[in-house]
Amino acid sequence: MDHYRDFSLGEFVWDKPFRSWVLSPTREDDEAWQSWLTANPDKRETVERARQLVLSIRPANASLSSPEKRKALERIVERLEVRSPEVVESLHLRWYAGRPARIAAMLVLLAGLAWIFWLRHQPKAIGYDQLVAAANVEMRETVNKTTHPLTVALEDGSRITLDPGSKMSYPARFSSSRHGGARHGGARHTGARREVFLSGKAFFDIAKDPSRPFFVYANELVTKVLGTSFTIRSYTNEREVSVAVKTGKVAVFSREDPDATEKQSSRELTGVVIEPNQQVVFVRKTVKITKSLVPEPEVVANAGAAPHFEFDEAPVSAVFSALQSAYGIEIIYDKNIMDECPVTATLTEMSLYEKLDLICKAVDASYKSIDGRIVVEGKGCRNN
Repeated sequence: MDHYRDFSLGEFVWDKPFRSWVLSPTREDDEAWQSWLTANPDKRETVERARQLVLSIRPANASLSSPEKRKALERIVERLEVRSPEVVESLHLRWYAGRPARIAAMLVLLAGLAWIFWLRHQPKAIGYDQLVAAANVEMRETVNKTTHPLTVALEDGSRITLDPGSKMSYPARFSSSRHGGARHGGARHTGARREVFLSGKAFFDIAKDPSRPFFVYANELVTKVLGTSFTIRSYTNEREVSVAVKTGKVAVFSREDPDATEKQSSRELTGVVIEPNQQVVFVRKTVKITKSLVPEPEVVANAGAAPHFEFDEAPVSAVFSALQSAYGIEIIYDKNIMDECPVTATLTEMSLYEKLDLICKAVDASYKSIDGRIVVEGKGCRNN
């Protein structure tokens, strides 16, 4: 623990082991810190101040994903470290009044500043109307007021099918100029692109045009594609936005992402990239994106009309390979211990998960979905 000798107040506050000791102390941690403080009595006051700050703002429980938020809190800590005369005067305290009074005043100041900052920097709920109003481009709007899906044909050949109660705004013609672009969130996006705005649920079948990426703005989530098909669910009154891919690849990212501008202007698909039978779920309040498999994976279009799902003493590697090709989902397993496991089964009428259940039962294995992939675990068949 020698490196703590040179730690400042702010460095203690943001140090993970230190926060862990303060918020969830173990006997071993407490003994180690008490021993270190005994050997370094001159650091005891700084450690005590840092401990009180950690208990006040609970940084271990706070979301530190926003660099701006962390910088602001660091500036607050810096003000406390230098003991600003203005702060002292405003609190009508003299520093010789005693350490408990100083700590109490410091915590009151920190709590007030942190609360104001928290209020000002909570993720702003971004709605359809706000996005359309900020586009600075004349838009057409289609609202599905029927009880059946409604298909909208765009000028580039793309087709969007709106669910009942859903609506979409889009330009009559997409820009093809390198100097055009709509303005979203105060930044003008330059370059040729195709952009639409969605409220509700819709299936997108996008015409391929690598020179003009296609963007869908749905509340706080941005979906970027070059040419593919996918479904977006984004209702203003719901807490989550989801994107599920049917064919091709899709990149999604939050509008609050510090690198959002670069991800939009990049020629590549950057962000959370999902492929057929994968989806992302975006939690609007926490700005968290989770990648997983769709609830009911389907055979992908390029797998052929009738994939072969009948096996007779086939090695499990051949079975998994057939499933990967049919569903476009990566299946990870240890070939060294499982490749000798034979499988005899007819799986044609089963769902993907039913197929996996049967295969894993046959070879004494189990599986789970992790980050949009299937991971199979088992001991193999050599000793069976």
